[in-house]
Amino acid sequence: MPCRSIVLAVSGDDATAIDSGAAFAAQFGAELRVTPAFPDVAADYLAYGAALKHGAKEAATEAARASERDAQARIDSLAKTAAEATGVVIVVEPRALQPAVALAKAAVLADLVMFSAQDVRQSATFRGLFGETLLSTRAPIFLARRGGPAHAIAVAWDGSVQAGRAVRAALPILQQAARVVIVSNADDMGDDAAAAEQDRLAGYLALHGVSNVSMERVSGADVAKSLLAASSGCGILVSGAYGRPRFYEWVLGGTTRALVSAADGPSLLLAH
Repeated sequence: MPCRSIVLAVSGDDATAIDSGAAFAAQFGAELRVTPAFPDVAADYLAYGAALKHGAKEAATEAARASERDAQARIDSLAKTAAEATGVVIVVEPRALQPAVALAKAAVLADLVMFSAQDVRQSATFRGLFGETLLSTRAPIFLARRGGPAHAIAVAWDGSVQAGRAVRAALPILQQAARVVIVSNADDMGDDAAAAEQDRLAGYLALHGVSNVSMERVSGADVAKSLLAASSGCGILVSGAYGRPRFYEWVLGGTTRALVSAADGPSLLLAH
C-alpha cells in the first residue's frame, strides 16, 4: 500500500520534527498533516486560578491565550517554510482541546503517524500521547530520530501479528531501501524457528519487490539490546510493539519500552 497520508504530532517549537516530517513525506509524495499537542497553559492557570485575585485572573487568562496563539503561529510558520522547501502539501490543524482525541481521529485515515523521539523521551505528556495512539488506534507509528527514509533498514522479526502489521506498514519504505536486514533473536525463538520465520518473511517481501534482503540471527536474553546492536548500521528499525500485555511489559521493562527509550539508535517504525 502506498504511503500518501502522514500525520505528525508536534509539541510546539518543533523545527526539526516538522523538517523531518516534510522530508519523509516528500520521499513518497505524501500529504503531511500536522497536529499540535503543545501543553495547555490555560489548564495550568485553572489549576490554581482560585488563588488569584480578580485582576490577576484576567491577566493570567490573556497570557495563556497569547501563549497558545504564539505557539500555533510558530507551527504555522515552520510548516510554511518546510512546504516551500520540499513542495509537500502541509496542513496544520489548530490545537484541539483534547490533543489525544484529535490525533486519534486523524490516525484513522493515516498511513503513518510520526512522533519526534526527542519529544517522547523528554515529555511525559508526549509519552502518554505516543502510547495511547499506538495502542488505541493501532496506527503504525514512526518514531523519528533522524531525517527521512534510510538506505539500510532492519526488520525485527518473530512472526507475531504485531510484527506483521509493522512490516505491511513499512512496505513503501522497504521497497525504496538499498538493503534490508531481517533480524531474529534465536535465543528468544529457537534457531530453527528463527530461520524458518526469516525465510517466510523474505518470501513475502520478494512478492512485493523487496529482494535486497539479508538475514541475521542474534542471541542474548536482552532482546532489545541484541536488536539495537544488529541494526546499528541501519537508519530505521521496523518492529512489532507490545506483543504482551502492556502492564506486563511496563513492569518488566519490555522490548518495546527499551527500544523507545534508547538514547541513540535508529528511527523506529512500530505497530501494535
